[in-house]
Amino acid sequence: MVAKGIYFPNIDPKNPLGEVDQLIYDISRILKKKIIAVWARRKKAKMIMKNRCIDSGKVESKNNNVNMVASGFYIPKSNPEKPLGEDAHFICEEESTMGVADGVGGWAKHGIDAGEYARELMLNVQNSVKQEPEGYVNLKRVLDEAYLQTKANGSSTASIVTVDNDQVFHGINVGDSGFMIFRNNKLLYRSMIQQHRFNRPYQLGNDKRSDTPKSAQEYRLKVQDGDIVILGSDGLWDNVFVSEIEKTLMLRNVDGKGDVHDLASFIGQLAFSFSMDGKTFCPFAEAAKHAGQERVGGKVDDITVLVGRIVVQ
Repeated sequence: MVAKGIYFPNIDPKNPLGEVDQLIYDISRILKKKIIAVWARRKKAKMIMKNRCIDSGKVESKNNNVNMVASGFYIPKSNPEKPLGEDAHFICEEESTMGVADGVGGWAKHGIDAGEYARELMLNVQNSVKQEPEGYVNLKRVLDEAYLQTKANGSSTASIVTVDNDQVFHGINVGDSGFMIFRNNKLLYRSMIQQHRFNRPYQLGNDKRSDTPKSAQEYRLKVQDGDIVILGSDGLWDNVFVSEIEKTLMLRNVDGKGDVHDLASFIGQLAFSFSMDGKTFCPFAEAAKHAGQERVGGKVDDITVLVGRIVVQ
């Protein structure tokens, strides 16, 4: 299976759904040295490494029954000082696991790039995933380990999902990133938003005011062949209503045969289009209204969209 990496498209705000030049950022180059080091240590200990995970290129799934084919699309908010944005994500198709973290932008006023925390957290999550038993990833244990290993300043939300050999979907979430599961192009289930108050999400970090994995919500749900899992940062969920995602799936996932990268790319660009529209009414504006605030227009933010398709063989 091929897990596509992170994309930084050059998008014209006046024509965000037009053609874009995509620059593929190959995560496997970043992780190459770490993967080799892990392999060497296990070989020296006379262990067989079964849990190799790379984010691009061909991988042979160790899971012969259930797999999640996935792809990611990322549009960072335009900021020359933070070209990578504050979101981070990983896709580990061999383990049918993917995750996203959204660095909390409020740290910028203290001179801290919270994107560094998000990127380190997701790298540590991925490394922990590779150490999990074959066919079953304990997300609580993975998040606990990654949280303790992340030393960067700042804080971030976190949402991780996986599918095990028994066709059980597992999710864990802290904050306002999250996931939705669609069956026959209709919403089946979605994670809940965690926030202390409007626009102040739960967040993992090393600051004493930050939350910890103890605050995480866990989810388990039986899934079927062809189910679509969409995982994203709040840049997606704040700009696109569920009904708009359902319409997209009906048009681009006909008979359940839509390409996951095409879906991630289209939904990501749709979210970007709405975020740049100063007159639209979006989910963030709706939430603001419920909180007693008036807001018009989309929410400009980093946008991460990961799409996975459940495949049962």
